[in-house]
Amino acid sequence: MVMAVAALAASLIACSPSGASSNPAASVAGPQFPAAVASLDDVEGTWQVVSFGGYEPARVTHPQPAAFANFTQSGVGLRIGCNWSGAPGTVRDGHFAAPAGEVDAQAQTAMGCGKEREDRDSRYFAFFRESPTMELLNADRLKLQAGNTVLILQRPEAIRRETLPDMADMAGEWRAEGLMLINEEGRRGIGLSELQARIAITGGSLAMTSCPASTVAIEYTADGRLARVGGADAAQINAQCGTFDEAGFGMPDLKPTRLADLLAGSPKVYYGGPDRLTLQSGDLVLDLTREPCTMLNQSDDHKRTWTSDC
Repeated sequence: MVMAVAALAASLIACSPSGASSNPAASVAGPQFPAAVASLDDVEGTWQVVSFGGYEPARVTHPQPAAFANFTQSGVGLRIGCNWSGAPGTVRDGHFAAPAGEVDAQAQTAMGCGKEREDRDSRYFAFFRESPTMELLNADRLKLQAGNTVLILQRPEAIRRETLPDMADMAGEWRAEGLMLINEEGRRGIGLSELQARIAITGGSLAMTSCPASTVAIEYTADGRLARVGGADAAQINAQCGTFDEAGFGMPDLKPTRLADLLAGSPKVYYGGPDRLTLQSGDLVLDLTREPCTMLNQSDDHKRTWTSDC
């Protein structure tokens, strides 16, 4: 089952010790914060939304945050939980400088998410047309302000490290929900809800429950990786355990066989709470859940809907 993945609507969218020192480098101060953003080099890339005008999105970590601002040479790509959009502009001299006369709404996706979320979308997208000031609060935290509206952003990696779980939080079996390939060409994914095997995590191993030969010996590192220290490698997992492709689904370059690459690839951990976990190795991202698998069904006349187990 191919999982539909929405594309972005706009792709543009330690200070030295005091006193004299014989080492010149020792007297050079580090970055001083807060500091006005001088250029794109200070902020290029993706930042996760911490708060916007008093609204605080759920602090859920993922390689692809649901609420973000992505600064590029052309402007900024935007999302705050519903639709995607972007705004042209230039980062310079402490501002995001929108083009003169830029008043029309920019192109965006058009998902219906309810009035509250759609109104928030509009305010967020319009915010960047007001040429907000930009100030680095520290190396990983950014403040933008236009009028009385304040936007706080943080680097996703900093949030990931702040929210890492203990091994006890991850131990047990997880249902594979989806596998994504994320690279410079964008992202694409497949659903894995029909996969009967579970991902099993213990204090020292990572494996597929359907195949003991898939067991990878791991160490949970301080930077939040399930680092492979022995056991099966990707080739051994695929040779011993088959394809994991019970339903015959997949697409070019992305099939369930690539689960082996991720399991043996010392994946990073992204924690979404007791029932949500994401593992990333290279360009592969695996979403896991402890929640039961349910499907939404609809009658032929579209008048009745109900859920059932997968």
